[in-house]
Amino acid sequence: MAASCDLHDVDPPELQFPFLLDKQISCPLRLANRTDHTVAFKIKTTNPRKYCVRPNNGVVPPRSSCTVVVTMQAQMVVPPDLQCKDKFLVQSVVVSDGLSAKDITSQMFVKEGGNVIEEVKLKVAYVMPPEPPSEIAEEHDGLEKVLVSMQRSVDNGRSTSELSSGSVSLRSAEEVRSPVGRIVKSEEFLKAARPAMATKTYAGPGEQSHQLSAIIAKLTEEKNSALEQNRKLQVELELVRCEARKQQGTFSLVLY
Repeated sequence: MAASCDLHDVDPPELQFPFLLDKQISCPLRLANRTDHTVAFKIKTTNPRKYCVRPNNGVVPPRSSCTVVVTMQAQMVVPPDLQCKDKFLVQSVVVSDGLSAKDITSQMFVKEGGNVIEEVKLKVAYVMPPEPPSEIAEEHDGLEKVLVSMQRSVDNGRSTSELSSGSVSLRSAEEVRSPVGRIVKSEEFLKAARPAMATKTYAGPGEQSHQLSAIIAKLTEEKNSALEQNRKLQVELELVRCEARKQQGTFSLVLY
């Protein structure tokens, strides 16, 4: 939401600079004339050595707008808690039609002689800079390395045909070690995992991140399903053992 006065709107209402050491940062400021008159503006700041404002004054025709670029000079020290006390003041006054920027004088913005000066005050805030693309790429590379390592673990173990064609027993799911923990391989797991592991090229960072998240979610789902199957098989095995012990006890009583 823009800051406003009777003559113009100022957007954004707060100047936000992503704080980076030893680097100039710019923030655009849009001034919109709300009236049917020509409006002259002048921009002041409490810290003029720290900022460069281009243009710092000008003329905006009726129902028009202009963009001012505020540039913060490179900073060498990080302020405590990234707090900034700097402020800006945008002054505006109605002037004659046809007046140009070179005709603007400081006397126009003096509140004397019947001059009606409108003012908008702006605060300055430091924000955290966006995550560099290199860090995003490293995260994607790390996930891809995990998938490649999982592929090698499968290749170094039993073949897909042996796992998928073997008869189902009490140990129908084989647990293997991988960089992401204990991964349970089953016929259904391999069908879902192999196409995912073979995928190494993606259209872009956004789509790549989405696909990798979907792959990991699918692998986790299949792992949990196989672990649950193992748990059920272990319960069945224990029941079989109990039944065998009962039968053995009955056989001993008959012999006695």
